[in-house]
Amino acid sequence: MSNEIVFLLEPDVGRVTVEISQASHQAVYDVADDLGTRVNLNCAKPAENSRRNLPVLPRQCSSTRQTESDEFSIWLYRLYHHSTVDGPGRRSVVQVSGCSIRCPGCFVPQTHERENGTLISISTIVDEVVANRAKHDGVTILGGEPFDQSEQVAELVSRLNLLGFHITVYSGYTMEVLMQRKTPSIDYILTHIDLLIDGPFVASVSDRASEYRGSRNQRLIFDPGRLGKH
Repeated sequence: MSNEIVFLLEPDVGRVTVEISQASHQAVYDVADDLGTRVNLNCAKPAENSRRNLPVLPRQCSSTRQTESDEFSIWLYRLYHHSTVDGPGRRSVVQVSGCSIRCPGCFVPQTHERENGTLISISTIVDEVVANRAKHDGVTILGGEPFDQSEQVAELVSRLNLLGFHITVYSGYTMEVLMQRKTPSIDYILTHIDLLIDGPFVASVSDRASEYRGSRNQRLIFDPGRLGKH
C-alpha cells in the first residue's frame, strides 16, 4: 500500500502544505506532531481561518448592478489567492456559484445555489488576478460548476489567455460529456485551457485521491483541446 506524502514548501511566507491523500492515518498524525498546528485544506475549500487564504472577492462583495443576461458578468462565490491545492504551483482561484450536479458529500455545498454568490463583472475579476499575478503560477476556475456558465467562463478564459496565464478548470462533468454537447463556448474553454480536472466527486472513492483531486475517479487532463482535434 502506498504511503506517499508530498510537501509543498513556501519559504517566502513560511508555510508548508502537506498533501496526505496517499498517506496512512498514522503517518498523518506523525507529521502533524512534527510540524505543529494543522489546518485542513481541500480543493475548492481554502483555510477560512488563514489570513492569506481569505477571499478577496467574497460573495458579499460590491459590484456594478448588472443583469443575469449580461455576458460580461459572472455569478461568483469568491475569489482567493495563494492556493497550493487547486492546481499546479500557487494559484489564484475563481470560485463560481451555481451547480446543476450537486454531488453528494460535496466539500462546498454552499456553492450549489447560484444566489449564494454575487453577479460581478469579469473585468473586476481579471483586474484582481492581474494585480496579484507576480505571486502566482496561474489561475484556477472551479465551483460550483463552471460549465453551467460556459459563455461567461469562456469570456473569462479568453481574457486570461490573452494575458498569458496558465489556466486550470475543474468540472463535475467528464471531458467526453462536455465534448458531446458541441457548444461553442464549451469547445472554446476546452481548447484554450492548460488543464482540465474532470468528473463528479464520489465520496466512496475519496480516499487516496492524490493531489488536486477530490476523488479517485477524477482525471487530470493536460491540454484538453488536443483531444478534440482527433
